[in-house]
Amino acid sequence: MKKSLIFLLVCIGLLSVSGLALADTITLPNPLCLGGPGSAGCVDSIQLLIKKITDFVSDIIGILAVLMFVIAGIMFVISSGNPEKIGTAKKMAIYAAWGVAIALAGKALVQIITAVIGAPS
Repeated sequence: MKKSLIFLLVCIGLLSVSGLALADTITLPNPLCLGGPGSAGCVDSIQLLIKKITDFVSDIIGILAVLMFVIAGIMFVISSGNPEKIGTAKKMAIYAAWGVAIALAGKALVQIITAVIGAPS
């Protein structure tokens, strides 16, 4: 009984003091727009954030696909006529082509969706 009364008094005391903490307005700066609104590289909408993320991911996928094309070409050259190594190089080139297709389709899909929903690009 005594513990519950102490607990109740502590809760009432904390709740009565919490109004003082909520009285001040806190303004947080936009971490994606440190230069202020309108500055270069400022991300101030969810559409622009999604576009920047998808562009970054598509660029990384494209770079990796080109790198895989180069590695597949090197593997093809150094295969010395070994059918197993030639097959591995062909598979690698095909997967790299799929990577390029996915990177291009990702950018196109984002543009199509933003056009359909009417978001500014």
